Amino acid sequence: MSDIAFVTDSTANLPDEWVQRYAVTIVPLYVLFGDRARKDYVELPPAEFYRELAAVKAAGGALPRTSQPTPLDFEGTYSALARGGAKDIISIHAAAKMSGTLNSAQIAGDVLGKQTCVHVVDSTTISMQLSYMLVEAAETIRRGGSVQAALDAVAKVKANSCTFFTVTEVEHIEASGRVEGADKVAEAEIKVRPVIGIFEGQAKVVSPERTQRAAIEKVIELTRNRLQGLKLKGVTVVHTNALDRAEVLKARVPAELGYEGEVRVADMGPVLAVHVGPGVVGLAAYGE
Repeated sequence: MSDIAFVTDSTANLPDEWVQRYAVTIVPLYVLFGDRARKDYVELPPAEFYRELAAVKAAGGALPRTSQPTPLDFEGTYSALARGGAKDIISIHAAAKMSGTLNSAQIAGDVLGKQTCVHVVDSTTISMQLSYMLVEAAETIRRGGSVQAALDAVAKVKANSCTFFTVTEVEHIEASGRVEGADKVAEAEIKVRPVIGIFEGQAKVVSPERTQRAAIEKVIELTRNRLQGLKLKGVTVVHTNALDRAEVLKARVPAELGYEGEVRVADMGPVLAVHVGPGVVGLAAYGE
């Protein structure tokens, strides 16, 4: 085992192959249907979550909720890595403005200060944009770089990346309370398809569109404009139980963004879907 370990949380949607390649430990958040709490992905896979969510909504039940990992969850993870020989742990997590996960990690890191050095990083985002930060940090270490060089790589991705997506079921962003501008969208007299972006750790409605087609066009436009002048290094189509539409968007990426690399497709998972609802389609991308 390397003396430098990597930790993230389940909102990163980190692909399994990357989990294995970089030996990443994932600390799951929790999804609650009523009083029953289950670990994101681990105890509640996406397919099962979407089935339960559809049943609850059809029955007029309360929407599910989420909860961050506890400091003890992180303490157990960090302790195990320290016992395995990790002298430094780079722990990258969902935006502090959107989740208490980072705070739990920081508390645990302070407790473990004498056993190992825990570097807790606020990604200021979610999903695959977060994953790209972790991958660049891990690749830096694999090339022989220092911990500081890895942290600098995270900062570089943070400065040159973006996430934009469109929401179809606005009651989720209204109930979540974590998306700036969601209240205005919910109160609109006509049904809209809001496009949401992540800016400095805050999810914001940036463009309420009339149709799904217009919303997707806006997602592409915003991504292209945000990364203009950069050489793209990674693009992922993110979605929540909308694989068919995600594949359609994937096919457009090479021509629309001028990207010739592998375009990934990733479900954002149960915890994030609680807050944005099923039917989301969007893009997470970064460049240099």
